[in-house]
Amino acid sequence: MLMSDEEIRVAAAQKLADERRTLANNPETTPAEITPAIEVFSASLGGEPLRKVAVIDDPNGRYGWCSDGVRLKVAADGGAPVYGWTIWEWPPGLLTAEFHCVWKSPDGELYDITPKPLREPHIAFVADPSYAANFDFDRRPRNRRVRSYEPRPREPVLEALRASLVGSKRVYEEGRAAKAGLSLDAWLARKIPTDPLPEAIDAFIVLCAAFEEHFDALGSSGFVRPDAKFIALARQRATAQGRLRQLMLEALRSNRASLE
Repeated sequence: MLMSDEEIRVAAAQKLADERRTLANNPETTPAEITPAIEVFSASLGGEPLRKVAVIDDPNGRYGWCSDGVRLKVAADGGAPVYGWTIWEWPPGLLTAEFHCVWKSPDGELYDITPKPLREPHIAFVADPSYAANFDFDRRPRNRRVRSYEPRPREPVLEALRASLVGSKRVYEEGRAAKAGLSLDAWLARKIPTDPLPEAIDAFIVLCAAFEEHFDALGSSGFVRPDAKFIALARQRATAQGRLRQLMLEALRSNRASLE
């Protein structure tokens, strides 16, 4: 169902207000720093080099309908739309590339006029000139996600555990390892807890991809009518997101503690 500009304006304002009321559900934001993982991910998108683009307040900005907002901006002030990818980070381990539209002013500067729930002052943007100014945004590519988190190396933990074995304690552990048919190192490795975060991030990425694929299959240009599969995927994604949020917070606390 095509929406009028007035319907988009009202819907965008409501969507932005809803997002700002539930900020805890929006853990992604502009990266605090451009890490090597972000540089590699950005380069994989096939556009121009990653750049910082200022977010400006503009009455034409439409949250959730970025290309429509830019269309109105161009009609009012000239310039042109520029398509590409916004890079979002969910620290400490998930990167998302969201297809986006920003405004190129008549003097050639890029500005993001789409308001942000978290009021970020700028975005990390990869412009892609292969998308022409008349590109149909309803045919945009889906979000891309990668896991940037890698668990800490297990060898230092194993080394510390090995060094703690002295005297009778070592004899005891060697005996238990022998009964299990394992070397001492293999036995001790079993005692090191497995980091659940990589698997949780990967599972969330898969669920997001499935949800967004089905969302697109239901239609475009506005709101869709949820079916049973949509509802089931949305619930699964929400559950995975909740578990992931807890694990991400634990990882951040652990990282901070290791630096103190």
